[in-house]
Amino acid sequence: MADLSIDFCGVKIKNPLVAASAEPTLNAHNMKKCIDAGAGGVIVKTMSDSPDMRELTTRSKWRFLNQKHEVACGKVPRAFSLYGRSGLALEPPEEFLPEVEKAVKYAAVHDAVVIGSIGSVTTKGWVTLAKQMEQTGVPLLECNFGCPHPHMMPGVKTGMEVGQDFEYARDVTRQVCEAVNIPVMIKVTPQVTSLIEFTGQLMDAGAQAVTLTNRFIGFVPDIETGKPLIYGKAGCGGPWIKPLTLRWIHDIRQHYKSRNVFIAGTNGAYDWRDVVMFMMSGAHIVEMCSAVMVYGYEWLGKQVQKLEKWMDEKGYGSVDEFLGIATDASLAYSEMPPEKAHVNAERCTNCGRCLKACFYQARQPGDEATWVDMNNCIGCGGCYSVCPAKGAIEISVVS
Repeated sequence: MADLSIDFCGVKIKNPLVAASAEPTLNAHNMKKCIDAGAGGVIVKTMSDSPDMRELTTRSKWRFLNQKHEVACGKVPRAFSLYGRSGLALEPPEEFLPEVEKAVKYAAVHDAVVIGSIGSVTTKGWVTLAKQMEQTGVPLLECNFGCPHPHMMPGVKTGMEVGQDFEYARDVTRQVCEAVNIPVMIKVTPQVTSLIEFTGQLMDAGAQAVTLTNRFIGFVPDIETGKPLIYGKAGCGGPWIKPLTLRWIHDIRQHYKSRNVFIAGTNGAYDWRDVVMFMMSGAHIVEMCSAVMVYGYEWLGKQVQKLEKWMDEKGYGSVDEFLGIATDASLAYSEMPPEKAHVNAERCTNCGRCLKACFYQARQPGDEATWVDMNNCIGCGGCYSVCPAKGAIEISVVS
């Protein structure tokens, strides 16, 4: 049986699937449900000293959108968008900390880990919240420099407003890391000029891990009413964004592999397949949120079970065996080998789809099957991608 456990910043987590900081971890009651479902850990809803961010949560709006960016209305596709307005933890610290303590005690007897999360509006506040959260017994602390909602609340400098101010973020990270005795991870926004540079600065300031990444800010009009969906701009994420998140995980692992940076991947993980993709890209743990909000807490446990089954089928004894292997095999554009397309005439249905997808005059029509002019084919793979007949087209390396 495969070993799903992972070492993350010196903390052993029984499996890499963690419930992200969001409504499913809003309080002790919700966190216990995540743990009971089988999650290796939970990240608490971000505790804040901002009354504005707490009040905003009482007016949260969520919509799950289909590929047309319309409300899914029960038919939620795999590549849906989570479009929402929300805030941080509902309660002030003095009321929320007991909830965290309850969850920590529950996790301790159920082989799970509770990770703290904080977000302040002042440097002093970050330090105070960090110390308070550490006292609950959490073994790890996530600083939320990525929440998109403060950007839409003038005068509230937390979340991505911190993550986009590199100098201020460095100072906060340094002071928090000096104030606590547990590993600190930084949740970043993707809306910066260079996450590679920013990650290096955060590590220099003392952070042991980065969470890649929080949601973007989006805007969706309702074409029937002419009004914006849920009243205006909102946080935008979900499974559709996976390739963008994986790119950042790839880049951070590739650039900082020698420094042994720990990576938590989030924003885009829908199921166990995505967990594998995140880990093959370099994420040590994978935070899941939007799919849990659609399908319920039991979704977490189902994905853990399917991950274990896949590992057994593939012969992986531990998650470390496939951690980062895709990124480590990643080639630059100039390093790609030459390829050509080949047609299996017996499987070709002569539908002509490949002819429309070829812009190099390589695909040619035939009486019973299409064929390839090798002088023109560059092996782009367009024909392979649109062919409906399995095995009719193959792309292979040429010597």
